[in-house]
Amino acid sequence: MRAVLPESAELPRLGEVPDPRPAAGEVLLDVAAAALNRADLLQLKGLYPPPAGESPIPGLECAGTVLEVGPGVSRFQPGDRVMALVAGGGQAERAAVPEGQLLPIPDKLDFLSAAALPEAGLTAWTNLVAEGGLEAGESVLITAAASGVGTFAVQLARELGAKVLVAGRSLERLEPLRQLGASELVELGPDLPKQVRRATGGEGVQLVMEMAGGEHLPRSLEALAPRGRLVLVGLLAGRQAEVDLGLVLRHRLRLVGSVLRSRSRQEKAELVQAFGTFALPRLADGRLRPIVDRVLPFDRIADAY
Repeated sequence: MRAVLPESAELPRLGEVPDPRPAAGEVLLDVAAAALNRADLLQLKGLYPPPAGESPIPGLECAGTVLEVGPGVSRFQPGDRVMALVAGGGQAERAAVPEGQLLPIPDKLDFLSAAALPEAGLTAWTNLVAEGGLEAGESVLITAAASGVGTFAVQLARELGAKVLVAGRSLERLEPLRQLGASELVELGPDLPKQVRRATGGEGVQLVMEMAGGEHLPRSLEALAPRGRLVLVGLLAGRQAEVDLGLVLRHRLRLVGSVLRSRSRQEKAELVQAFGTFALPRLADGRLRPIVDRVLPFDRIADAY
């Protein structure tokens, strides 16, 4: 089969690799579409290797048709349309995926939209709900919100009944997020805490989903209400930050780091099940929708990167 070669360095190319075989508890997919994530870019640069034992082929999410099921698989059968969360191997013509990391594709959703959902959707769900504990009536700030994860996180937070604030370097790029459920647009920068407090009546937000990191982390902590939570998801602005620990103590703040890719298959399966229960009905009726930036044929993979 054709796949993105893991040794492609910064300029990806396609090559022939052996077809995967489904082990016990796994499903073999005929991949119709796969998404491109920032993690894939980092992997090809040697900065984000796959977990031990996982496929070295890039691609964390894909969608397609079940070709074959391994021993012990009970929820899916050949011919089913599914979307898959994978720790690697999505950018290939076929992929072997643990059964617990698959979700059925609603009838109204095509493969292109479905392929953009598992990694982005699960990342948003994991950090807003499983780690962040977001509840109806609370307010949440999502930084770097114009990203694929960010656009889905805005929709999830809206469906959870939260007030959604979004932050980014360009307010113009954030403007379309109003249609997805954002009520306030905030510019990343030194004035972020003041902007957030102005938008929340001086209180601050109960949760920050922090994808910028770096110099923005202390500002996001300052934007939290007392007993607020910050879930650190990304490091777009850097790995280092200087934090006022006195603020953390005085306001009893909580900071949690979170990565989806390196979690165990069992933990991923539990998250996929919880996410599916909440999201699939909303995907079926259009309340939730993946945002696809561009669609390219597989042989133009270098252009995608």
